[in-house]
Parts: sequence; C-alpha cells; structure tokens
Amino acid sequence: MNRPKNILQALDWKTITVYIILVCTGWICIYSSLYNTEHKGIFDMSQRYGMQIVWIGTAFFLALFILCLDIKIFTVLSLPLYLFTLFLLIFVLVAGLEVNGSKSWLAIGSIRIQPAEFMKIAVSLMVSYVISEHGFKISSFTNTLKLLIIFTVPIALILMQKDTGSALVFSSFMIMLYREGMSGWIIIGIIYLAILFIISLLLPALDTICILTALFILIYIILNLNVLWKSIKIALIFLAGLILAMFIRNEADIKLETQHLILIYVAVFSLILMILYKKRIARLLFAAMFFFSSVFISFSVDYVFNNFLKQHQRDRIENMLNMRVDLQGTGYNVNQSKIAIGSGGLFGQGFLQGTQTKFNFVPEQSTDFIFCTVGEEAGFVGCVIVIGLYLFLLFRIIIIAERQRFAFTRIFAYCTFGILFFHFTVNISMTIGLIPVIGIPLPFLSYGGSSLWAFTIMLFILLKLDTKR
Repeated sequence: MNRPKNILQALDWKTITVYIILVCTGWICIYSSLYNTEHKGIFDMSQRYGMQIVWIGTAFFLALFILCLDIKIFTVLSLPLYLFTLFLLIFVLVAGLEVNGSKSWLAIGSIRIQPAEFMKIAVSLMVSYVISEHGFKISSFTNTLKLLIIFTVPIALILMQKDTGSALVFSSFMIMLYREGMSGWIIIGIIYLAILFIISLLLPALDTICILTALFILIYIILNLNVLWKSIKIALIFLAGLILAMFIRNEADIKLETQHLILIYVAVFSLILMILYKKRIARLLFAAMFFFSSVFISFSVDYVFNNFLKQHQRDRIENMLNMRVDLQGTGYNVNQSKIAIGSGGLFGQGFLQGTQTKFNFVPEQSTDFIFCTVGEEAGFVGCVIVIGLYLFLLFRIIIIAERQRFAFTRIFAYCTFGILFFHFTVNISMTIGLIPVIGIPLPFLSYGGSSLWAFTIMLFILLKLDTKR
C-alpha cells in the first residue's frame, strides 16, 4: 500500500465531510427553532443562531490547529491536561455559574464554558495513555484500581455540580474497556441491574420474586443439563415454596409483612436445597447467590429511588414508565417533543413552517431537543437522513480504530465512538420518550460552544492520530 505523501492525503475525508454536513445542519435547525421575524438574518449576533456561527468558526479553527500539531503532544500532555481539567471542575464548584439547577459553568466575559464537556477528552487521552503502556493488563487488580481512580474522581466532581447527565456519559467508556479485554459479563450485569430496577419499580415485591425465581430455575437448569431431572426437582421445590408463601400471605391469619415472608421463604428453602443436593453444592451456590443478590437489590430499589434521586429525576422516571402521567409538568417537554416529531409526517411541514416550533411549545428546542426541529420540518425522511449520517460517522470511527498499528490511537478511537454513540442514542431516545430526560446535547447539532468545541476537538485529535497509521 502506498504511503500518503502529506497530511491532506492521509486525512479521512469521508469523516470530515459528514462532520461538516452535521454542523451545517445543526446551524440551520437552530435558526429554524429560534426564528424571529424581527431578526430574520441568520448572521444576527443578537440571536443564538448568529452566535452559533461564531462557535462553528472557532471550532473549524480548533480543528485546523489540531491537525498542525505533532501527534506526540497528545501522549505527553495526557496527564497535565487531565489534572488541569480536574482543577477546572473543582474551581467550578467554588466560583461557577448555576444554570437550570446545575453549577457547572464558568463565565469568561460573555462566554460560558462547561468544563465537564472537556473532561471527556482529558479522560479519553488519559486512559488511552495508561492502557497503551507496555505490559498493561486490564484484568490486573492494580490496573483496574488505576482506571477506577481516573474515572471516578471526575464523575464525583461532576455529580457535586448536580450535572447527572454529564456524569452518566462516562458510562460510555465501557465500550472501550470491553474492546480492550474487559469481561462482557460486566456489561450484561449492568443491563440486568437496569432491567431489575425497572421491574422492581413497576411490580409488587412478590411478583418480582416470582420472576427472579423463574430466572433462578432457568439458570440452574442450564448449569445442570446433564442432570436434568434433579434440576427439575429443585425447580419444583422453589415453585412449591413460592406458592406456599403466597398462600400464607393471602389466606393464613398471620400478620407478616411481605418482606419478612419472602425472607423466611428464601432461608427455609435454601436450607432444604443445601441438604438435599450437597454433592452439587458449587453450582447450586452460584445460582443461589445470583438469586439472593437479586432479591436484595430488588428490595433496595425503593429506598434508593426515594432517597438518592432528586424529585425531578423521580418525576421523569415515573412519567417515562407511565407510573404517573403529568403532561403539564415534568412530562410536558417530552409530550410536546413527540407531538412535534409526529406532526412532521413523512416529509415534514417544511422549513420554518413547524407549528410546535413557531409557537415555542417545546422548551430547550435549540439545545437538548433540537431533534424535534428535524422531525417536524423534515419529517420521517429527514430523521432517517440525520440518523443515517450519525451511523455512518460512527461506522467510520470503528474503521479508523481497527486499522491502527498503535494501541493509543485505537483506544482513543473507541473512547470517541462511545461518547458520540451515548450522546446520539440517549438524546434522540429522550426526545421520543424512550428514556427519561437527562439533559445532554446532540453532537454537532445542538446549540452551544462547549459541546461543539469538545466534540470537534475529540474528533480531530482522532483524525490527526489516524494520519500516522
């Protein structure tokens, strides 16, 4: 294969083209969502759409500046940049501005900067440097502890700023860790915990225990397919115990709380199982530990939900799960967002013709809910095109990652992929009501300098690193 003679030949122009298209689409959507008949000019600096061209221009300048740097600077500055950004997060807690309940902004004159956005870049560079060191094994306890410190310190500081959305973005690094050797069972476990959390909120305690019992039986049978009959007998014992517990709860004249009854059931039948099947105790214990821990977590959900989450977070989750519908309160944004997207039909209502947009029914439409403008004015076809552009960009990042000779670039590429994928998936999902609103921007489309600069810097650091593949 011929080596590229200069950086222009080495650049991934397909990725750059998609980036430019998305940025320009975002600018047009911001103009449409905030259109003011008294300020019709798209370059009017008194309006957000006028200011956005400033952010776009400076973002392009940052991109060119990054492409002119030596790639060695990214490894050399990974630790200093990480420490400096941590300092900014601490400084925000002391002297930051509070916006929408989150103290996460620094004011520099008339410009507001959100350090949490740039922390994602710093963490990406830092973990890329650490994991790419010679002899690093992700399964090592020391290395795992090192990574936990790198991740948890900024997450804790961001949570102290009351910016839960930005803190949740750090979960996207799981994709990179999985690619670099972390067990897939950890990701499966996290998904399972999320499902268990939802089930425990929606269903009574005994119904949840029934589901967990069936899951326990399935796991134990899978572990013991060579002794299927014994597995079935154990299953029958658990089912009999559960039926007995429910009968006592409903019919017998014994005043016991549901939690106490379930704990008695678990203790008694665990003892019976251990006595009857002590020769196969190891596999039984594995399945039983899974069952008991699930029961404990299920019992803890209500306490965590009511004592650790803020009221507006509980309201959003309850609205999403239809536990309590409040279309004029916490559910207003999502309801208006779905109306806007649905009213677009197949081809949309046309540029500047969206009724929900024109009459400002959707709050934060130029930032977190910018996708509504696409759905209302460009319709289903426009949504498919925008989503297709994002999927193509993510696909290109994976291609860039997998063609690297150096681990640092591959790891940074998967960090970039994870962060963009998380923002893209969560933002669009919350605008159509699939998940609670957590307040994170749609990359390259949403209004704002901090997010546009951060995504641009991250993407073009990757493209610069890729030129030396």
